[in-house]
Amino acid sequence: MSRLITLRHYQSKRAGFGLIELMIALALGTVIILGVTTLFSDSSRALNDVNRAGRQLENSLYAIDLLAKELSLVDYWGEASAPVDADDPAYGALRASELDGLEIGPYPASPPLCVGTGATGFEPRVELAWAMESPLLSGVGAEINAAFDKNYCNGGGSMPSAGAAYLAVRRASTCATGVGSIATSNACGAVDDFFYLQTNGCYDENAGLSGGEVKLYGLGSADIESTLTYSRYSCNASERAPIYRYVSRIYYVNQSNQLVRLFLDALESGGHGYVEEILVDGVEDLQFDWFIDDTGNGTYDRKVSDLGATDAANVIGAKIWLKVQSPQDFRPSSMQSRIVELPNRVGRRR
Repeated sequence: MSRLITLRHYQSKRAGFGLIELMIALALGTVIILGVTTLFSDSSRALNDVNRAGRQLENSLYAIDLLAKELSLVDYWGEASAPVDADDPAYGALRASELDGLEIGPYPASPPLCVGTGATGFEPRVELAWAMESPLLSGVGAEINAAFDKNYCNGGGSMPSAGAAYLAVRRASTCATGVGSIATSNACGAVDDFFYLQTNGCYDENAGLSGGEVKLYGLGSADIESTLTYSRYSCNASERAPIYRYVSRIYYVNQSNQLVRLFLDALESGGHGYVEEILVDGVEDLQFDWFIDDTGNGTYDRKVSDLGATDAANVIGAKIWLKVQSPQDFRPSSMQSRIVELPNRVGRRR
């Protein structure tokens, strides 16, 4: 009996872990936990880096697609022939029969960037009509500062990067609007207080209609039916020619490395001005190569990076360069490029 009690007492003293064993186990557990935590942290950091790089790539592709689409629509004025001669006595938007007593000259030889606000001293409609002759403008961002300083933009936006290029496009919207169900059926914005244009499709020698006359007015839903009255492809008044909203946009890179779009719109305070929209973050630079057709045969003869007024009239294509910041400081910035044909110009040259 005594031996049994002694054995049980010995076995009870041998059960469990000692202090040293527990300390070793805790140390090993801590090392394992730290290793797992470090592995998880590194994996999460790598995944975040990949996600940021992927988002930046998506942003750059989105931006360059947007600019390419905008360039491909240069010279689009709906059914109007391109190029548009604003004061053509038979067709232009500023011909005598459509002036309503508006003063149209002398107008600046170098077209302003921000048109449609009336800040140049001319009626907004006159500014937009003359801008139809210069549907494409490009230069460096420092030139936008002049427009801001003169308050031509009437609202304006963030300060541009002086060395990066800008792109200004004036054109018609790609969807036809109107009153009633027309805008809805065309998935187009309804008529509001803005500027709209319409091209006549009716040829009637007795009525003095040559087909192709352009009307450009600032109006709303109350008077659009009585003002933009041209017929579509016949002289049947019930077949209304499409009505398009006027589009005027400026793209540039600001000093915060953001791709910005300024667009002409109605302001909450009244009147019209250019509203800023931030499109993409992390854009360091924007540049263009312009392909110039001097001979009018539909193929380019030379390439320029600075687009003057003369060259702008003969551009048939462009290469867009977009430099995008890397999410990590130790990685170089990425460069995206895209070549774009300007079909509305090339088509009439072929």
